[in-house]
Amino acid sequence: MQGIERAYCDVCINALVGAWRELMEASGAETLRKVCYGKIDTLGLDAIPEITITDRLRKFDQHTILITEELDEQAKRHWPTDSDPVKQPRMFFCDPTDRSVQLEKFFEFIAQNDPLAKIGMLMAACDSQKVWGEMFESPVTITGPTTAITCVRKGEVVFSIILGYISNMLYVATDTGVFSYRLKNFADPSNEELTLSEIAHNGSSLSFPGARELGYTPDDCKRFVTFLGKTGYRENFNDSGIFAEKSDGYIVHSQPPGPPRPLYLSELQNEHGPVGFILANGEKIGEWMHWLAFVKFAKNKDGDQALRAFEISLERPWTKNGMLMSTPPSHSIFSQIEEKPYLDISRLRNFDRPSQFRCMLVVLRHDNERIIHVLRQMQYREVTNHF
Repeated sequence: MQGIERAYCDVCINALVGAWRELMEASGAETLRKVCYGKIDTLGLDAIPEITITDRLRKFDQHTILITEELDEQAKRHWPTDSDPVKQPRMFFCDPTDRSVQLEKFFEFIAQNDPLAKIGMLMAACDSQKVWGEMFESPVTITGPTTAITCVRKGEVVFSIILGYISNMLYVATDTGVFSYRLKNFADPSNEELTLSEIAHNGSSLSFPGARELGYTPDDCKRFVTFLGKTGYRENFNDSGIFAEKSDGYIVHSQPPGPPRPLYLSELQNEHGPVGFILANGEKIGEWMHWLAFVKFAKNKDGDQALRAFEISLERPWTKNGMLMSTPPSHSIFSQIEEKPYLDISRLRNFDRPSQFRCMLVVLRHDNERIIHVLRQMQYREVTNHF
């Protein structure tokens, strides 16, 4: 990364850490109350992180283009109009609170006897990771609620950062590698001084082992994670044709997290059963944009690209809230100019709500031949090098 991009990465790390600290400092009652911010169903646990992230980024750069569901209209005023990647500005895609439905239930449970106590203190008083696992699923390092941000500049993904609210784990994907870092207690002010250099030097390199390295069988390679939890998603997935037979026996999770989903393909999943691929099943861009940095920067033990990505385009795509759930190449943000592939963010300007843009994206281990053969038979294009 260039010096300015490293500076932005440090600011984004600080912003996510600040969002986590503010959430931990809030009381249960504060996080669970409905607020007049953004959507009609917004709770404190949604608004607190987003406000903190927005303020910290704009304090560093008042012209920051930050895209979240609540900030769509404001961001669109500065949206790039030229498809030339050189003319596209630095943009940040953010999901301030992923898995907010589950997080609301978790906060209700731990705060039921003392709703005015700080969330951070309530979590410290119980085995929060065990409680989460019992209420939902393990491991919390993958399945837990997160906040995430991704930087895109001139048609390329620069970095992604994901922070787990319960695991206290920070994951950073940049051209220096993919790292995990455990934060200190939420009340420790030294968390605010955390930088990419500190994470690279004192964190752990996160590996994404291949199917052969893990000894996967062909059936293991077919096990997958995607979202099927609402009307229309099952039908959309079935039309992809990835499975000729019923897929139910291969589904690992049908209501998984969004931004941290690539971690199912990392070493963090090794003790929790095989996962061959993950899929964005016509989901909004804020769910899967953060995956791209992991695809781009994750390496296998030989130093080669550990993950690959394919875009699914259906002949008769389904829609959700008026948006296509899969996009043909002519509408896709995975574009190219003069044979050079890149990410064309300018195409989203045509939508009233750019954050609602949807896509079907498969990310899989580099040697998952069982699924790669299927994707190629269906003539779905590989977009691994488009970002």
